[in-house]
Amino acid sequence: MDVREQRWFGVGHSVLADPAEAGAQACRAALEGRPATLLIVFASMSHATEEMAAAVHAAAGGDVLMIGCSTSGEYTADGRGRGVVVNAIGGPGFAASVRAVPYDSMDLYTAGASAASCLDDIDAEHRAVLLLGDGRSTDQQEMVRGAYSVAGAQVPLIGGCAGDDMQQTGTRHFFSSGTEVLVLPDAVLGAALGSTSPLGIGVAHGWHRKGEPMAVTSSEGGKIFELDGEPALDVYARLTGCPPEVIADPGAFLQFAAVRPLGLARRTGEDIRIIFAADQDDRSISGLADTPEGGLVWFMEADPGAITDAASAAGSAAVAAVGDADPLGVLVFDCCVRTLALGPDGTDLATQRLGDTLKPIPYGGFYSNGEIARTPGAKGMHHLTVVALAVS
Repeated sequence: MDVREQRWFGVGHSVLADPAEAGAQACRAALEGRPATLLIVFASMSHATEEMAAAVHAAAGGDVLMIGCSTSGEYTADGRGRGVVVNAIGGPGFAASVRAVPYDSMDLYTAGASAASCLDDIDAEHRAVLLLGDGRSTDQQEMVRGAYSVAGAQVPLIGGCAGDDMQQTGTRHFFSSGTEVLVLPDAVLGAALGSTSPLGIGVAHGWHRKGEPMAVTSSEGGKIFELDGEPALDVYARLTGCPPEVIADPGAFLQFAAVRPLGLARRTGEDIRIIFAADQDDRSISGLADTPEGGLVWFMEADPGAITDAASAAGSAAVAAVGDADPLGVLVFDCCVRTLALGPDGTDLATQRLGDTLKPIPYGGFYSNGEIARTPGAKGMHHLTVVALAVS
């Protein structure tokens, strides 16, 4: 069969020191001479440059739709590392449209709605909206709510928020809707993907409830003031054993709290809410996504085996969701804080198990600052979680 008559998903990975050379090498490996409908680019901060984005774009022919973002590391079937990963989708039956929203141009809800408006251009049997948000925003759920206001309940939202090697200094996004390449700081990007064959989504995290449920009695956005009528920080410190000297040190508290999350009750389980800051004055704790008043939360405890297997579980679920169709490739969005919970050896093992599960299906993933999966069973923003999109 002529290659132009085949649908395909290609992945290229390069850790060459020069960002432009790495971008070009990764793109050529993903394309293998084929014209792409859409490129999705993941790059470590060391490689997230204008030169890299331009080189990827040029290697694809200089007239291609492209979205991408900086990361806290990437991985493919070749292993993990810091460089550039290019994911490319092409062939008959695929359609794509893209949008870019500079982060400082509007509020997050409007940014999400604007990014998801790319869906207006796509008329296909199977559709999904890929979102790449800013990992430093304080209420990422607002971006998802805005996108949902456009996509509705029938079109899933999937993606992740850009990383910056966990430095919280600023993220970068790569974008092209044709001939011009943009590199935007702290932006929100959207790509609507249409397909004649199913798209599957998988979500897994490996945490379980610990103790009794607590009512969120006072909160605003990602900030929780009270749990069961008590100051939230007092409850958190008592139940986790967090000492006062750690609470007083923002860096130490972040390291302590990042792997001691809350779980927000949902119909099919819990959405993980990472805690990253404490305010000693008002005795509150803060996360990166909305924890609404009246909601029920639990403290969550790690199941080491399930955390290690979360990436493979999400990838397997995404592949299963395409049913009888042949999976062509998988995009994986994997929380960067999971690497702290797993440690270097556990992170390597998790990557190995993902590869063993998906083999021989190609895949590209990155360590994100927040994961997005809005489906009938998952309500939007996630943390310490892996979400995956399978393309068939």
